[in-house]
Amino acid sequence: MAGNRLFVSQAVLDRWLGEERVEVQGEQLTLLPEKHRFDLKTGVLFRDEVTGAGDALGLTGRVKDIDQILALEGDYSEGSVIVGDLAYEVVDGLIGTPVSAPSDLSAAIGTLSGEERPAELSALAKLFLERR
Repeated sequence: MAGNRLFVSQAVLDRWLGEERVEVQGEQLTLLPEKHRFDLKTGVLFRDEVTGAGDALGLTGRVKDIDQILALEGDYSEGSVIVGDLAYEVVDGLIGTPVSAPSDLSAAIGTLSGEERPAELSALAKLFLERR
């Protein structure tokens, strides 16, 4: 899960907030009721290259945060990004990176003493915890 990011346009975020489907505290978004948390960064979804020169950089359909745009020597302005001679229409929003949280399984197992913890449960917990 650590490699997967979430892009949420500003319009969708506003709707989710109005419907109380998410909470935002500082730079963190929590999906409700599951309580999945994401660290947020300002970002954009590249919709189209608008000069007609073609998408030589292959950005159309991709999501980039502001630091990535600056690394491309791009200029960001609401609704658009210019990189060199190319101009892109973009959708403004936020990029969420999942926050690693202690596993409920590891917390539950940690409360059991060695005598109460079945060997199968310990092996299963180890397998799941190694995959995080």
